[in-house]
Formats: sequence, structure tokens, C-alpha cells
Amino acid sequence: MKAGYLSGMHPFSKILLSVIISLVSLFLVSILGFILALLIFDIEMNQIAVSVADPMNPSNLSLLKYLQILQGIGLFILPALFIAILFFEKGPIQFGFHKGPSLISIFWIMVVVFFGLPVINQLTAWNMSLELPEFLSGIEDAMKRMEDSSALLTEAFLSTKSIWGLMVNLVMIAVIPAIGEELFFRGILQKFFIDWTKNPLRGILIVAFLFSFFHLQFYGFLPRFYLGVLFGLMYYWSGTIWLPIIAHFINNGAAVMIYFFFGKEVVEQNFDSVGTLENNWFLFLISMLLVVVSLFQINRQFSVSKQE
Repeated sequence: MKAGYLSGMHPFSKILLSVIISLVSLFLVSILGFILALLIFDIEMNQIAVSVADPMNPSNLSLLKYLQILQGIGLFILPALFIAILFFEKGPIQFGFHKGPSLISIFWIMVVVFFGLPVINQLTAWNMSLELPEFLSGIEDAMKRMEDSSALLTEAFLSTKSIWGLMVNLVMIAVIPAIGEELFFRGILQKFFIDWTKNPLRGILIVAFLFSFFHLQFYGFLPRFYLGVLFGLMYYWSGTIWLPIIAHFINNGAAVMIYFFFGKEVVEQNFDSVGTLENNWFLFLISMLLVVVSLFQINRQFSVSKQE
């Protein structure tokens, strides 16, 4: 099939079809994954359902990690590549994989991620203080229970002491999400929403909202929305998906590494409160300035390269 066979469709139709393709891909990959799980883990089909229903059981963690990795591949990576062939005349080349990131751009990405930690912490603090109106208290309680459950599962995933466990966590939490989510949200949806709205900033903000909403964690919505905007700007300015993939990987991978080497208590006491206005508003302002300067440098670098 020729690349870009459906490139003439309306952006809304492309978005709708992309979502359908993603769900169908997840379904097919899940079926194949379940079949392989029977062989890999030497279990029966009904045991898979039991394991999924009891995620806190340590004996189920290996299977759950396997399913989590499959989800990222089936829901994002494979659909994004197929959608690119359908809708982009250049196919996956549209993502800009051939444009390798320079060392200076990677440096500025690292500044945005690491020195931007106080901004994320403050956004998280503001987000945690938000309360829904009284008539939505039931929904708020349900969201809190959902997030508590998700936090417990994440903690169970991260609580490994082996190097092999660390490598698996990096693949599951950093590599697969960085590649898959950036290909789908920035590489696919952002392009379609920009085409639809005829406004780059509006398209970036809409996709950042969808990116954050997808994670279904209300009390982490603002920091994820913020990251979605950063990743969206990086991709739009550079024209290469490598920048948001690298930024996403560093952000998630650093969290995995810090948790592995320092543990939960050190993370909560020494990292999660860095730069919040309650503790150090000056550090928060410096962080904001560094993020803005770094983004300006990334934009400037690729603006100059496009002119040459």
C-alpha cells in the first residue's frame, strides 16, 4: 500500500480512525500476548485473569510487568507506525527519525528535565490542593481511590533490588512510554489537531490535555499537562520526534533510577518537595527561568538550522 493513501481525509476523521486503530491494535496484541504468556509463564488462561485482579500479590508482578509492556506496544507504538503509513505521504519518515539530535539539544533537554523539577513539584502541590465541588464528592472519592491503587501498584513495580529488575522497570516505565506515547500523542495526534485548528499552540495544548487525561490521575494532571506542553513544543520546533522521546525517557528513567538507588523515603523527603513555594519560592522562580531559557535555546537552535 502506498504511504499516505488516506492523507486527504479531514483531520477529525484521521483522529477518530487513529483512536479506533489504536484500540484494535491493543486488542490483537493482547490476545497474542495472552497466548505467549501461557508459554512464557507456564500458567493457564484463568490464572492470568486472577493475577490481573490481584496486582498487589508479589508473585504476580512479573506477569503484570509483561502485560504493561505489551499495552504500550499495542496501544501506541504499532498503531502510530501504521497510522503514519496511512496518513503521511512520507510514512514514518514524517516523525523525523532521520534528524538525529545534537549534543547541545540533549544538554538543553537535560536542563529542562532536571532543573525543572521544582516547577513540577509546585504544580503537583497546587494540583493536590484542588477540590471538586461538594456535589462531585463521590467522583472525587473514586478518583482518590483509583490514584491510591495506582500508586501502590507503581510502588510494587519499583520495589526491586536486582539489576535485572531495574532494567525491566526502565524498559516498562521509561523506554516503552517514551517511544510509544510520543509517537502517538506528539507524532500523530498533535499533527492532526494542529491541522484541524490551524493553530500550532492550540493543537499542542489540546494534545497535552489529552496526554494528561489519558493517565487518569486527577491529582497529577497539572504536572503531566505541563510536561505534555514541553514535549509538544520540542517536537513542533525541532521537527524530530527524538527530542520529546529523549526528554520523556530522561524524566521517567531518572525517577526509576532515583527510586532504585535511594528508596521511597529519600525520594519523598528530599526530592518531592524541592522548589515548592512553601519551602523555597526563590528556587521555584530560578527553575522557571532555566526552563524558559532552555526552551528558547532549543527553539533558536532549530530555527537557525532550518534557515541554513
